[in-house]
Amino acid sequence: MDAAQRRCMPHEWRILEQGPEALTDIDLVASLLTRSSRRCGPEQIAARVLATGLSALRRASPGELLSIEGMRERDAARVLAALELGRRVAQATAPRRERLLHPADMAAQIAPRLAHLAHEEFWTILLTSRLEIVRSVPIARGGLSQCSVLPREAFAPAVLHRVPRVAFAHNHPSGDPLPSADDVRLGAALDDAGRTLGIEVVDHIVLADGAFHSARQGPGLLPRAAAAA
Repeated sequence: MDAAQRRCMPHEWRILEQGPEALTDIDLVASLLTRSSRRCGPEQIAARVLATGLSALRRASPGELLSIEGMRERDAARVLAALELGRRVAQATAPRRERLLHPADMAAQIAPRLAHLAHEEFWTILLTSRLEIVRSVPIARGGLSQCSVLPREAFAPAVLHRVPRVAFAHNHPSGDPLPSADDVRLGAALDDAGRTLGIEVVDHIVLADGAFHSARQGPGLLPRAAAAA
């Protein structure tokens, strides 16, 4: 870049010449934004975006971003796209083993999809007989503290793809991964349905931001799986 371009695109040239790690969090967000007016530059808008921290930004919805003074729709879309790309990279580079024998392996695979959400989601993880992931399928989306799931919905992808084993995962936006009373009832229903269908339920992971609960490692979900662990 020549001198004029550097003046017009200060964040971009620093990323290209010094590397993105040289920029502050505010500079990185500002690099995604366009200059809307002399009164409200990208750095000011970026500071507002980050006012509640990076963790909150991970959970930001389109409406929340657009409510920030000076934020344009195009810029909000860029920020959301960057966040989603980061999640996909994290998911693609999560520790993978040929056989996912441990709950931590399962949690690492699904956490980039669920741990950051501000609402509950329930996913079914399809597994081979060797505990290799075939695919992860979203089943239901709920609110802040609840997500309604029927066993037939949870097992439908497993029946469709004819897999012998499954695991289940859902998140707790509250940050507490311990299963609720509703989770316990759902876990028992899923366990019974799996035995009826001849599909083994190997685990049920409850994810929170930075933590998880496994049916194989603690009480509360799938008691037979916990007893066999």
